[in-house]
Amino acid sequence: MLDSIKKWLGLGDDRNYIEEYLFRSNMRAVVYMSVIVILLEIWMIARLTRIVIISWPRSFEWLFSHYRNYVILLSAAVVALIYAIRFLRGKTANRMLGKGILWLFSFICIVFGIQTGVASYAGGEQVLSFITMVVFVFCILYWRPLQSFLFSSLTFTAFYFMIDAVKPATEATQINLLTLWISTFMIAMSAYHQKVSEAEKAEGIEASNRHLAEINDQDDLTSLPNVKWFRRTCTAMMLSSAVDRNSRIFLFFDVERFKACNEKYGYKRGDELLQQIAGILKDVFSDDPIARVSDDHFVAFAAEETAPGKVYEARERVAALDPLVRLDLKTGGCIPAMSGNDVGLAISRARTACSILKRQYIRFYQEYDSELEARLKRREHIINTIDTAVKNGWIKVFYQPVVKCAGGNGELVGLEALARWDDPEYGLLPPYQFIETLEEYREIHKLDQCIIEQVCQHLREDIDQGRKVVPVSLNFSRHDFDLYDVPKFLHSMTEKYSLPGSLLDVEITESALTDHLKELQINMAHLRQDHFSMWLDDFGSGYSSLNVLKDFSFDVLKIDMMFLRNFNEKSVPIVTMIVSLAKQLNMVTLCEGVETEDQFRFLQSIGCDKAQGFYFSKPLPREEILKKYLA
Repeated sequence: MLDSIKKWLGLGDDRNYIEEYLFRSNMRAVVYMSVIVILLEIWMIARLTRIVIISWPRSFEWLFSHYRNYVILLSAAVVALIYAIRFLRGKTANRMLGKGILWLFSFICIVFGIQTGVASYAGGEQVLSFITMVVFVFCILYWRPLQSFLFSSLTFTAFYFMIDAVKPATEATQINLLTLWISTFMIAMSAYHQKVSEAEKAEGIEASNRHLAEINDQDDLTSLPNVKWFRRTCTAMMLSSAVDRNSRIFLFFDVERFKACNEKYGYKRGDELLQQIAGILKDVFSDDPIARVSDDHFVAFAAEETAPGKVYEARERVAALDPLVRLDLKTGGCIPAMSGNDVGLAISRARTACSILKRQYIRFYQEYDSELEARLKRREHIINTIDTAVKNGWIKVFYQPVVKCAGGNGELVGLEALARWDDPEYGLLPPYQFIETLEEYREIHKLDQCIIEQVCQHLREDIDQGRKVVPVSLNFSRHDFDLYDVPKFLHSMTEKYSLPGSLLDVEITESALTDHLKELQINMAHLRQDHFSMWLDDFGSGYSSLNVLKDFSFDVLKIDMMFLRNFNEKSVPIVTMIVSLAKQLNMVTLCEGVETEDQFRFLQSIGCDKAQGFYFSKPLPREEILKKYLA
């Protein structure tokens, strides 16, 4: 009950929002009120000046007494107007000064109204000036009820005694003044409570909007902010003079093998892991903006100096969450300067840098720099121009000789066809700069088909020109068998150029034999029907080599060059065993990567049938092969 009375009288401590709302409302009212007062006072001063001119001369005392009140009220209105406009425009926030100006302006208005009203009453005229100022002060501005009661009571009491001293007030005048005071107070009190009600509603709406904005800026699963909030926050930071954007870096996080968690435990456990990962990142990057982008992807805007240590700590903690699945945290970075200080572009480039780390088990951090940018630009060029390269003859065939080893001394017995890209912009590109990119974007078949047709053309030319002809081996990856019908295409090429299948050897990498085994066995059977020799390439580079020998039938076993690259005492029994095993399976052996005479002599001594490597020749363009080997 007591609290209700206090609230009704305006004695409670209003919340800051309501105080601010009422003060701002008063400042808006002051603008309208002061403009009206200024116009009225200018008109009154002009009117008085006209009277002075007509009845000149007048004494100084007369001029001072008649101009004084108009000038004071006009000056107060101008001061109040200037402050109110500056406050509403955000030029000043000094509310104590504003309250002082408001009280002073109101007091001057009331004093002016009383003096002018008393003068009008003494002359037998209406007290409209007094009533006008009362309406201005108590009905346009917003006062607490107790303030309105005290201020209005003092005003009407003073006015009553002053007019009663001039001419005794009649009972009708007393009743009129009492009625006017009660009406003024009730209007002032009603206006106050209505404005407080508006303020409370506005506060509720703003609170709801803030809540909606928080929800809109928050990720539902992890409770981290979302990327929309992150972009807005980071943009504000980079525009702030208090933040050195050149000392910060954008980080993009990708939880590798997270899909395996969902498959192993289900999505509920996966969601719990995401929440734990979010908690780790929030803890490690507690001083930095961080957000969830999507799925198992997160971003942060960290201090560049401390970022490496934090990235390492976060990775270690994420990996410890589930040792059975072996989660890994890959991170890409991009400094603002590499994105033109564009937050969205920085996130995208950090993500691109992170994507470079996929399937790399040692490296876990990659920064987007000028070298990576050039590499990505080249990759984009390769994807965009593969069709043009095929059409314009930029794809060239280089040949590397295959020589006889056991029972011979390096005589040419075959060639391996290798792709080179002679680009007008980048020059002659080695395979590692375009093969992986074409495989990633599933465009590798365009390059391989181009190479196959060129090899068939060259073989046809050699036969027609009476040159020496040796079989040519062609490389195929698992993508080739996914993207087109390899047996059908090879058959069409041999028919088109009238070539026997025995002149083309099909090299299939060991890694291609891990998927779709049944389909690959069917394809190999069709290739054998056209007399293509089947080679197992890069034997020993994977972990399923012996199973491959058990499940598939190959004519040639091509031993991976890694066995000779780091040749030591352990290499001797391993390579010897491989050659012996191949012979027991009726397979021809070919060892690649031969770089020294000692290696070649060793292969001869253990009965390896063929050899290939820089010791004999690096890959050469067709013109040099013709001159050196096929003349």
